[in-house]
Amino acid sequence: MRKSFYASQSVYSEPGSYRETLMGGGVEPKSIARWISSFMQHPRGAESEERGFKPEQAADLELRSVEEILSVAVKRNLLESDSEQHKVGGVCRDFAIMAVSRFRERGTPARLRVGFADYLVADRWEDHWLCEWHDGERWKRLDVEFAAIGGVSFDTLDVPGERFLTASEAWIRIKGNAEMASRFGVSSLDLGGEWFVAGSLLREMAALRKLELKPWDYWGLSKDLSPVSTGLSQQARTELDDLASRLTTVTIDGEDEPDALADWPLPDEVISFPQGEPVAVVLLNS
Repeated sequence: MRKSFYASQSVYSEPGSYRETLMGGGVEPKSIARWISSFMQHPRGAESEERGFKPEQAADLELRSVEEILSVAVKRNLLESDSEQHKVGGVCRDFAIMAVSRFRERGTPARLRVGFADYLVADRWEDHWLCEWHDGERWKRLDVEFAAIGGVSFDTLDVPGERFLTASEAWIRIKGNAEMASRFGVSSLDLGGEWFVAGSLLREMAALRKLELKPWDYWGLSKDLSPVSTGLSQQARTELDDLASRLTTVTIDGEDEPDALADWPLPDEVISFPQGEPVAVVLLNS
């Protein structure tokens, strides 16, 4: 039987020497989410509001691979119930890629979805990444963080499409509407607008090709974008419209590498803003 493209590990979802560690914590999606949340902490989550977010956790945000994340968790003894060390710092992308890796390791197709959720901040579409996995019949979107803690009115193991827009859906939604565009981004950092969605569009393309980047990675068309940029050129908009169109043709039930994206170049290097200042990062090769 042919193995799905999304059922095998990528360079960043690969657990490496921590394969056995990765397979702890149960097999059901909710159990997986709770296991991940037991050793990871979001800088803007409720736990950080109560306990704070330490400098070493801020440094953790630069960890890119599942192997790196698990190595820190093991070093801090976070998988032991009596550990008093600080959890590994991570954002939604990091929670989601942990789940993606867990599904892939047992042969279940899974991938990151880059987009925006309307349930994080009132009247905003906040930058958010989910784990999308295939149950044998269809793709389901798992919100790892909320599946672990609850607090929303819908099924966090199968997030409805009206509560989460992919980056390509967001790009189409904001087209020609600056006021709507301003509602998409990261409100706590006062970041948002067309330029932000453009960067997410490229990151969505990369994620669907199994290059799972960080939410603050920029390259190509998005490299020169910023909150103070004067706007996109007409040529850039045309290219981004083309990319959004290609992304919408990616069948929701497809388990193969999307042909529509095959000729869109992937980066070897990105400009990253893990701590707010630009850093050039050379990416791992598959």
